[in-house]
Amino acid sequence: MNESSLKPLRVLGIFAHPDDETVCAGGTFAKYASTGAEIRVISLTKGEGGQIRDASVATRATLGGVREKELDAAGKELGLTETRCLNHPDGGLADIDSANLVRLALELLTEIQPDVVVTFGADGFSGHPDHIAIGAAVTAACYEMPIARSIRLFHCHLPRGRMLLRDRLAEWVVDLTARFKGTKDFVRALSVFSRETAGLGYAADLVKLEWFPSGSYIIEQGDIATTMYFLLSGTVEVRREGGDGLVRVVDRSGPGEFIGDEGIATGRPRNAHVVAVDDVTSLTFSASEPVPVAGRGEQSQPLLTRSLPSGDQIDARVTTCIDVSDFVGHKIRATAAHRSQYPIEPAMFPESLLQEMFGVEYFIQVLPELPLQSSLFDG
Repeated sequence: MNESSLKPLRVLGIFAHPDDETVCAGGTFAKYASTGAEIRVISLTKGEGGQIRDASVATRATLGGVREKELDAAGKELGLTETRCLNHPDGGLADIDSANLVRLALELLTEIQPDVVVTFGADGFSGHPDHIAIGAAVTAACYEMPIARSIRLFHCHLPRGRMLLRDRLAEWVVDLTARFKGTKDFVRALSVFSRETAGLGYAADLVKLEWFPSGSYIIEQGDIATTMYFLLSGTVEVRREGGDGLVRVVDRSGPGEFIGDEGIATGRPRNAHVVAVDDVTSLTFSASEPVPVAGRGEQSQPLLTRSLPSGDQIDARVTTCIDVSDFVGHKIRATAAHRSQYPIEPAMFPESLLQEMFGVEYFIQVLPELPLQSSLFDG
């Protein structure tokens, strides 16, 4: 509660696209909504320029309207008080005069009078120009508010995780009591989920789509296990070479199955060959090269970082770490509500993996500005 007015605390998230709210701060919003806070999310666009990852739910002409409804559905999963999509052009926020964006943000702040504002920082969370533009405008507007000193402004921060999906998926598959075979929906979901989480930095995998012609080796017996494969099409034979020099077929695998998981999970050399019976396509999971600190390009990291006990890297300016482990389910259900972007089902992936990946959310406090210390020993 806001002690001065005895009204529920008001949190306002201002973002660029439907789904930004869930990816950036979904667990945090759900956590504070559960305590009675009023959480409102405003998207400056309807997301009509986004990808369509499920052709059954939208076309290019209908995508904006579909994503607006998806934001509403995600808001219900997170317990939000209100969601709203404005009609600015997706992909064009950076082209709008910055003074006009600041004026728009001021109007929203004046209308809602939030206690807490959440938006993007200078890195745009993922480097998207729309994110960077709206984050800068909202930040400037908060500083211009007459009551700026009482507004708590936070920028969302995306850590760079060192966890490997490759390892967690291998452990999961090996521990199952029955042989795993994913459905067509799981195949599509894993393809989107793995590439999105790796691309954003939640996991440190290099996820690639690879093609192997009929008759080629995918895995050779005796090699060190560094890569795991998830078959999308085609069939493979597992052939074990004995001490007598004879090669025997011991198994076959097809679409929806993992191969190479045992070597990854146990850390032992490959115990068999895997050969493509016909042309095979596969998602491959391997460890990516570490991203250079202060490098250039989309994957640039902040100049100053700190390492967490997990090995994850975060911006040294991060002030706030929210434990949202009890609300990961809300975040995943809200993600699934954005069906056009994330065609997943909440129960598709192991709970332990989701907890490790999404159990905390990070923020940088911008307002009120933290006071300077006057001593090297105090504070």
